[in-house]
Amino acid sequence: MELTDRVEKLAHEQGVSESEILEEALEKGVKTLWEEYVVSKYVDGELEREEAVNLLGREKIKQVDKELDAVREDIEWGMNA
Repeated sequence: MELTDRVEKLAHEQGVSESEILEEALEKGVKTLWEEYVVSKYVDGELEREEAVNLLGREKIKQVDKELDAVREDIEWGMNA
């Protein structure tokens, strides 16, 4: 199914205009790109934790920290195996 077909179907099913579907898609896409950007800067050490928390929220950064810890543990395990 082509993108235009999917947009048309979503608009029809939700009873909204195609432009509303496109606006929502753009908002969600930019939000995702922003989160990826901030996380990348934080992980690379280019952004302090508190600034990352201010930009994305404490829970999101806690999750990132948890995932980083898991990766570090995996690397350490692999190097000692």
